[in-house]
Parts: sequence; C-alpha cells; structure tokens
Amino acid sequence: MRLRATVAAALGAAGMLLALPGSALAAYGEFSYSVQHRGQVYQTSISDPVGHDCHRLNLPVDSPAYRVHNGTNATAVVFLDSNCATDTFYTLAPGQTAPAGVLVRSVIFSR
Repeated sequence: MRLRATVAAALGAAGMLLALPGSALAAYGEFSYSVQHRGQVYQTSISDPVGHDCHRLNLPVDSPAYRVHNGTNATAVVFLDSNCATDTFYTLAPGQTAPAGVLVRSVIFSR
C-alpha cells in the first residue's frame, strides 16, 4: 500500500513539473553585439535566449564583442571571459546598451 502511494505521489509531482511552461526561463527579444575581425565589423545577435544558461558568443578567437545591446525582456549579465565565470562583468537591464569600453565574450540572462 505504501509503495502504491509513493508511486502515485511521484507521478503526480512529475505531471506537475511537465505542466509548467517550458519558456518560463526564456528571455524574449534579441541580444545584439558587434565584433571586429580582419578589419571588418560584424553585428550579430542571439534571439530568444534560454535563461540561466551561459551563452558563449560566436566570436573570432582574438576578438571580444563590443557595442552590446540587451534587447530582451530579461536582465543580461555580460562577462569578459567565455565561460561566465570571472569577476569581470557588467549588468544590463532590458533595453540597455553597454557603455563604450565594455568587452564581452559570454552572457547569462535572468528574469
């Protein structure tokens, strides 16, 4: 009898987790940035990024991103390293652009 109740409770909890919206942690909008490579400036973006995951920016090995704009509805924390792990970071509110001189290689979004 106890096993049956335990299994029923576990299945109920699993059902509740599956019923939660999967996009609750997602940010909506675009996070854009510029990068210079071989004398050319490129602008690219991340659309609707997953929240609470470290996003390594698609960059040439020797060039960090700059002109970073958080066009999402979430707070973006940008980092100079590519693993969201250093204490060199800057926080961008939704709609905010990083000041000149902020160099970025990775970003985490949170809502």
